[in-house]
Amino acid sequence: MRERIPTLTSENYVRRVLPPVLTNFDFTMSFMMVMFFVSNPVGTIASGAVSLLYWGIGALIFFIPCVLVVAQLCAWFPVNGSSYNWTHKALGGFWSLFAAVTFWIPGVVAMVSAASIGITIVQSINPHLLVEPWQQGLAVIAILIFACLISLQPLRTFQHVVNFVTPLTYAVVLLLGIAAVVWLLGGHSSATPLLNPATWAITPDNFKLFGIVVLAYLGADVPVIVLGEAKQPEKGYRHFLWGTLAVLGAYFILTMALLVVIGPEAATLSNASILIALERLFGPVVARIAAACLLVFFPLFVALTGSLFARLLMTISADRRLPIGLVRLNKHRVPVNAILTQTAIAIGFTLLLYFVPYVFSMAESANLALEVQVITLSVLVLIWAVSSAFLFISLLVLMKRYPELLKKGLIVPKWLLQTCCYVALIACAVAIVNTLAYNQLAPLINDMMWRVFVGSLTVVCLFVAYFGCVFATTEAAWQDKIHEVESGF
Repeated sequence: MRERIPTLTSENYVRRVLPPVLTNFDFTMSFMMVMFFVSNPVGTIASGAVSLLYWGIGALIFFIPCVLVVAQLCAWFPVNGSSYNWTHKALGGFWSLFAAVTFWIPGVVAMVSAASIGITIVQSINPHLLVEPWQQGLAVIAILIFACLISLQPLRTFQHVVNFVTPLTYAVVLLLGIAAVVWLLGGHSSATPLLNPATWAITPDNFKLFGIVVLAYLGADVPVIVLGEAKQPEKGYRHFLWGTLAVLGAYFILTMALLVVIGPEAATLSNASILIALERLFGPVVARIAAACLLVFFPLFVALTGSLFARLLMTISADRRLPIGLVRLNKHRVPVNAILTQTAIAIGFTLLLYFVPYVFSMAESANLALEVQVITLSVLVLIWAVSSAFLFISLLVLMKRYPELLKKGLIVPKWLLQTCCYVALIACAVAIVNTLAYNQLAPLINDMMWRVFVGSLTVVCLFVAYFGCVFATTEAAWQDKIHEVESGF
């Protein structure tokens, strides 16, 4: 007898209670916002032209395979929950919840990290603002609260804002590309010797770039968490084509522009290098407008990430895997309890990062914002790499266990999907080792402290995920038991 593909209560529940308001264009814009961070290329510039090579390698062995795998899973199962739902169908039970929690934790980390990157943009405009760690922490909390209020609005209204702000961010990147062309046509030589073969050499000194690149390419399955709220969920995977081209183009254009106009010095200038490049070519007014566009991006990114991952919590709760209170909706049909709970956890994480250092006399460091940003992003790489592995494992298991899925239609040949899974799994493992092995904060902290901070935070998060799954499952089962008992009276 042929084994049936398991279904979850949330698949029908979400479609009943949440309005289908999203279009393919909406998913494209969300994908472009989630997958592109202007700060990521800045961290690779110090290594010179080889950074472009790493962006290409990362795209070839991780990003494109990941996109193809997620698109195939979306085509087969166009429902809310993305990796949580797919892992349940492939591995079932405990592992689906564990995959979901390890998927959700990086979402919270990304919210805090994006807010901290927004602070560095502010500091690049005015170095005298938000100097003290406690000020930075309060600013991050303010961004989180603001993002929470935005994400509590109707999804259609919120998506309109995303659709407006995302093109503005990419317009800044396009303007940087134009700046590089104008710079060269104006008779200036490239700040980086792009024609020197030595600058393209992959060496142990630049291996750390792979971790940065993988981080940038993580998250293709985030926008499709809400695929069940699409007007045409069965066509929801079609946004990947244009979204992928836009993201790849943005990373290559931004990296090339900074290499040409600023050079390796851009790494020391951090995010200010983007504004400096524009100011050199187009003047301070254009640079300030670009800065305003970037400043708007980060709070909205926090709101979008929070909205998506809160719906993941709601989906899991609908399946009685988390306390049922997380499914509560406000008058706009938005999961209010899930959003508030998630925001509270993000604020708690912020307090831990920005205020605990005072206890250990670390708050005097003028680089605390940068250190927090890099460490949290590195932890995000490790946990998200673990979570992403479930995508590839799930697809391999589904293809083997349910051969009838192959008859439903493949977006690419089976052999290519299998190759993508194996290559991406190897890339995840390499990214984990790479992130721990190469200190991205040298010489601010030594290698041992780097491994202690990043490794211990990652282990703590994974332990919390594991025992949180056990506790949440037990709590949900207990609530069901209480309900049964009360119903009997």
